Amino acid sequence: MNRKRMVIGALACTICFAGMLTAPLPQTQAAAATYQITYKLPPNPEKYLFLNKQMVSITNPQPLPVGVRPYSSGDSDMHGGGDPQSLNKMYYSYNLKFQTSKKGFLWNVYDFIGTLPPAYPADVNLAELDNRIRSLERLTSEDEQVIQSRAQIHMDARLKPLIQAGYVMPDEIDDEMATKEFVATVLYRMFGATRPYHGGIDLKDSENVAVRWAVEVGLPGFEVDKEGYIYPKSPLSMDPGPNEYGQEYAYERLFHFITLVLPGKKTAEGWEYYQVKLLDGMLPVQLREFILVNGKPYKDNGEYSIDETKEYQNARGKIFQYFVPRFPKMLELARKDAMKPRVWDWSRDLIHHPKFSKQVAAYRKNKSSKNVDAVYQAVR
Repeated sequence: MNRKRMVIGALACTICFAGMLTAPLPQTQAAAATYQITYKLPPNPEKYLFLNKQMVSITNPQPLPVGVRPYSSGDSDMHGGGDPQSLNKMYYSYNLKFQTSKKGFLWNVYDFIGTLPPAYPADVNLAELDNRIRSLERLTSEDEQVIQSRAQIHMDARLKPLIQAGYVMPDEIDDEMATKEFVATVLYRMFGATRPYHGGIDLKDSENVAVRWAVEVGLPGFEVDKEGYIYPKSPLSMDPGPNEYGQEYAYERLFHFITLVLPGKKTAEGWEYYQVKLLDGMLPVQLREFILVNGKPYKDNGEYSIDETKEYQNARGKIFQYFVPRFPKMLELARKDAMKPRVWDWSRDLIHHPKFSKQVAAYRKNKSSKNVDAVYQAVR
């Protein structure tokens, strides 16, 4: 029975971008001058897929959006000098707040879709406005209003198409933080028909279908704690539990996920997958997940400086040789996993589920490894 629980526990884990180590194959060792360096190669590499858009080339890219004027949400529009260090801190604080806000999230959703025509007002000459702002040397209160007006024009040009598409409602847009509930609601409206909710998620603090859908899909930033709480009013976070501060990384990971793992390319016919190829020199996992130094995970021991040693490079090469050829299959499995329901409740979703009743009954009768494998394959 213990073995059975171990197998099912492994099955309950969703494929994600940054997984945890599971049962390894035998270790390969290399002696370093000071440290013993070992590495582990897992039998289920798809569980460790780590990928972002900079690591791949997209062979069917989205055409450049028509009519969208170049403008960055990170444009500081600061003039008149000042302490560079203070300005850098101000920019970082502003950018973090923007990226984790509702409007910042929606700005990135618009750019992610890439095909919605922008809604610029016909009576505004943006080129003339840009030239006027570029000519400023010192800012007056009137100049600041002009800059804010331009930023609002660019924002509205992106928000209105999202409203027209039905992805967000006007009364949902404000200057507050993009909570898990808000993010899930927008994405569920976008992808709910392509990836329907299977109804298997039980959360202690949210009955919102969009939130439960986000957990079921395995979206980064929607981590559930051991008690079954998601904290829907909190911002996205890569760690379970309540959190009042936005983490830009969680929002970035989300967009990498919906671009590469979900059918993330918007077309006239619907959503389809981007076709991607791993770039030369890229490793589709986090290397330090598999390196051990004196028997301890290298990722937890940053004080070791072994990256340039021959032994470390040898281990690195072996890990590359193992994972890179497996990348197409790893991505395929990650995409399939995101489209499946989750094993959430042991009794409901497995033991008494009609799809697995035959395999479970065989295990109960014989309790053999063969029966465990049969259950694993059925659920997988």
